[in-house]
Amino acid sequence: MKNVYEASTGLDAHMILDLLAQQRIVGRIEGEYLQGGVGALQAMGLVRVLVNEADYEEARRIIRDWESLQPDLQNTRPESHPAGGIQIFIIGVIVGAWIMYWLLKQTG
Repeated sequence: MKNVYEASTGLDAHMILDLLAQQRIVGRIEGEYLQGGVGALQAMGLVRVLVNEADYEEARRIIRDWESLQPDLQNTRPESHPAGGIQIFIIGVIVGAWIMYWLLKQTG
């Protein structure tokens, strides 16, 4: 059997294995239970999806096609605008101070 995919978690490996099974490619996961032995350290390359050598090229094509459809998570984060947050805070302080002044003037 040949390594076709290195997963970051067992869940990722099962997802890839199911994707390949949909295309009638049989494989197995190796190293899935080694993650628990590592503890808090990040273990890379321990969980692998293996397929028969005859299915390797087709499996790589399927995985490449699937990866090309995934969104780029680095570009999907909303941009932060700290200056806008500070402006809203200052406006809130001014409005709050004005309301407190008005309330105190009404009661006193």
